[in-house]
Amino acid sequence: MDNLEMCLLQQAVGTVHICRGEEESYEWKDITQDFLEWTSEMQEGELLSIPSFTLYDAMSAIELMDHKMDVGLLLKQRKVTSFQHGVDSKWLKLSGFSVEEYLAVIDRSLSNFVLWMQGHCVAQTVFTFVYLHRPQDIQDELMKSYCQTLLALTEAVRTIMVNGSVFEEEDFQVSSPFIQSTEEISIPSLAVLSKNLKVSEDVCSKNFRRLKSEEGQEAQLWNALALRFKFCKTLLQLLTFFNSPGSEKMFTEVSQLADVLLLTTEKIVNAPELSEEVLKETAGFEPLINLHLLPPSFPRHTPLTLEEKTFTFFHRLIQQVKVLVLLPEKARSMESLMFFLSTEGAVLDTTLTRSLAQIVISLAVNWRKVSVNLPSKVSSAQPAAADFVSFSIRAFSGAPVLLNNLPQLDNVPHARDYARTFVDSCVTLASNVVRIYGMNKARRRDALATSLAEWFSIQDDAEKLDEYFNLQLAAAKLNGLNHTFCFGSWTLHNMLNIMADYLFLGLDLELYADSELHFIYWYLYDVILHCHVQAILRADAVLHHNEAACQHLQDAAGDSRKNGKKKAGKAQRNGVDHEIATSPSHTTTLARLQTLHHLCGAFHFAILALKWQGKLTGPQQSLDCEELRYYYRLMAFMERNAPAFVDYGQYQLVKSVMARNKLNPINTLPLESEENSWPTIKDALDRSSINFQQAERMLGIWASEKEKVALSALCKRNDVTVRILATNSSKKVEFKFDLHPWFPSLKLS
Repeated sequence: MDNLEMCLLQQAVGTVHICRGEEESYEWKDITQDFLEWTSEMQEGELLSIPSFTLYDAMSAIELMDHKMDVGLLLKQRKVTSFQHGVDSKWLKLSGFSVEEYLAVIDRSLSNFVLWMQGHCVAQTVFTFVYLHRPQDIQDELMKSYCQTLLALTEAVRTIMVNGSVFEEEDFQVSSPFIQSTEEISIPSLAVLSKNLKVSEDVCSKNFRRLKSEEGQEAQLWNALALRFKFCKTLLQLLTFFNSPGSEKMFTEVSQLADVLLLTTEKIVNAPELSEEVLKETAGFEPLINLHLLPPSFPRHTPLTLEEKTFTFFHRLIQQVKVLVLLPEKARSMESLMFFLSTEGAVLDTTLTRSLAQIVISLAVNWRKVSVNLPSKVSSAQPAAADFVSFSIRAFSGAPVLLNNLPQLDNVPHARDYARTFVDSCVTLASNVVRIYGMNKARRRDALATSLAEWFSIQDDAEKLDEYFNLQLAAAKLNGLNHTFCFGSWTLHNMLNIMADYLFLGLDLELYADSELHFIYWYLYDVILHCHVQAILRADAVLHHNEAACQHLQDAAGDSRKNGKKKAGKAQRNGVDHEIATSPSHTTTLARLQTLHHLCGAFHFAILALKWQGKLTGPQQSLDCEELRYYYRLMAFMERNAPAFVDYGQYQLVKSVMARNKLNPINTLPLESEENSWPTIKDALDRSSINFQQAERMLGIWASEKEKVALSALCKRNDVTVRILATNSSKKVEFKFDLHPWFPSLKLS
């Protein structure tokens, strides 16, 4: 080894001659054969380390020798270096395309377009299509109109992503050096592009009709090409609506365009497709043509594969757009908006639709200015977001301080100012939460944990304001109105939403081991969702109480008027709001929370029984610390007082009580032998079965058809399983998250 070390040091870099006033000169020596002989003395896996060549240097050398990191080596593999080079070398043709070539170009370029929307670099996806570099030089009108449309689609998507502002590095790369290098390319207006695409579609349809009577599949290929031009035209029109929004009526046209796109993509998906070999051999695509534009540290070669077929992706994308059309009607209050995002909005799993959702929410909040329903001193000069939050608080719990022109409160110093300050402080928190729900699931979970601290800081202020306004209502002799749980219950409702979604996202992302699920479901069941259900019931009671009190005040004010004349202006002068809230009651929100509550309880009891039966395998006892994992999973809640954090000791104290189906607390734990007895296990499984049945009965109140079918099947299947286990069955159980990402199917094996 000494010989190898000395030779490497002395001969690897050669001899360097440095002369005064002259440049350095190198006398290189080829040591390849010597190196192979020296390394033959080493064993496989043996590493030679010398002070001047560390492990870090070795890794750097390996990276430098990798083809994907060597720009110069990869550039030699390019077929063409530019659009003009491709034309001069006859690799690119500007006219005379066959119908197969049209289809291959469109399908492959749209695949690259989808890959870009899924997070890859635009220079390595969309702009590997060389025709996009100079579309104005293309002589064929069909190809020219398509290329210009693809550029317009790229710009439309990029604008939506920037305006939505919820993407991360792994979702979408909005900036690219190649976009700046194509500024000289002029894209026609939407009207011109739509006209050109319509002409192209008509040409293809005419060829289809002309060849329809002949044998062969050329006619079908022309029909498929006409469908693709129609698809591009309609998609461009739809995306343009979101980049230049008008009134709320625009969603009627968006819905119509989405219906056309769904029908078109269905026809394309069901039609015959070109083979993979034809697509790969299509001229006009050079994966390395933009390599020199990428930063030095950027990956030089990324395998580009689609998880699903291109038009299948577009079909699913348009289905999500159809869901977005419903959003303006759902965004009447914070409660209804969050309910929508947690249920129907859960299907928005692409970066584009998540960005579109943020744009639609912003438009809906601005369109639905509700300041006319708010006190003038609260709503004056407030932005639409403040009006939205004010209306949300009022619709949730009927806060009297937000009613129209209560003259008794107008005379109280700073009452309206305090309400306005609280609303303004909630605007930032509410806007942040809405934005968080537009992020991808991993980023959303981290952001929700961070936002909890902000909501916790405002919870104390909300409770103090409730106490203050209650005193002011009593002093103003408005004893029928109650402000005890108005601001506080609204902030608590949002906090509990965040806490529950934080744990559910951990299930969605598969972060928890099977041995951890029992305390995850228990914390949801006995702490978060239980408290949330109580908070909704309390807010609903206060809302109806204040509604009745307002109606009583309105009747009293109406009786004092002469001849029974009721005028809107006079009602406002008497300080009575005829309608305390225009949003629906909390029925659907409460039903969903109770369903989740029963499901989490069912899984907690079932998993606890499986653990006691020894059918749930976990880590080795010597390597396991359940207490440490408990605190690690619930760390985000440890400093929250609403609800108070339940430490591991308290969980251990109540675990056996709940499994025995006893609700009264005890001071001592049962003996180990008593805890593992068969009646205790059977009680836990029976309780699990009851919860599954109760959850299934409540699905019809709130769940969409798709979610109802999935959760109903889950409840029925698991109910049967726990009943079998309750008969002391010796079968083992597996967890399969096949029907729902939050709740597993219990399968016997």
